[in-house]
Amino acid sequence: MKKGLPILLLMAAMTLAGCSSNTSAKAADAEKTTAESTKSENGSEQSSAEKRKVIIATGGTGEPYSLLSSDGKEWTGIDSEMWSEIAKRTGWDIEVKQAEFSSLFGELDAGRVDVAANCFATTKARMDKYLTSHPYYGDAQCVIVNEDKADINTFEALKGVTIGVTQGQASQVSVEKMAETYGWNVVVYETSDTGYQDLHLKRIDAMATTDSLVHKYEKTQNMKFHILETRLLANNVAYYFQQNEKGKELCEEVNQVLDKMMEDGTTSKIITKWMYSDMTQMIHD
Repeated sequence: MKKGLPILLLMAAMTLAGCSSNTSAKAADAEKTTAESTKSENGSEQSSAEKRKVIIATGGTGEPYSLLSSDGKEWTGIDSEMWSEIAKRTGWDIEVKQAEFSSLFGELDAGRVDVAANCFATTKARMDKYLTSHPYYGDAQCVIVNEDKADINTFEALKGVTIGVTQGQASQVSVEKMAETYGWNVVVYETSDTGYQDLHLKRIDAMATTDSLVHKYEKTQNMKFHILETRLLANNVAYYFQQNEKGKELCEEVNQVLDKMMEDGTTSKIITKWMYSDMTQMIHD
């Protein structure tokens, strides 16, 4: 009996040591898991804190392009839906800043915003000064008259008339160049709404505009117009960025997303919803 006692004590000690080892291993595992969990949580918090913010300048004065509510909390229109989708695919935090149409590019020049977005046409003057995204739709320029003048189809038939155009539209450049040839008196409007109302009330004789706006006013304002068969140029629509490294990087990232949106039909759906036709098909080189 005495000889067996040391053996029993040794076995008990080994059992206790094993239990202690298992308990320590479990505690270490638990500590490791907790540490990893904490690290993951901290990583998420850090990721959230470092979430990229992109500030967009827009006129926000009217659909189908861009409309901001009076309190600035609700943004609707083509550019709203386009940037909502871009944000969804990139995880960016999008901040919208409203500015007068005439000062939108000034905000970009000053570096107060990262993007100018108001369904802008890609004019040579703009493309010389800024970086331009891939176009997301094409909008044909046209000249319209009231429905009771449906027999007018050429610029020659409009010699000497008063013609309206919205400030900043690509058609403004075309009309001002053509004014000397056709003797036009050009009236420049701050907003398209005023120009269309003046044409409807016959305060002006014609309006240089885009197909998309003709569709808009005919459907939403119960107005009827006649589009001349002789057309102005079509123009691509794109986003604008500063010509520096920061602007180049952002432009390239946006282009990657725009390309995917074009490929999977997302852009087509957005444009068709607001323009009543798929104007992505009108994009040209």
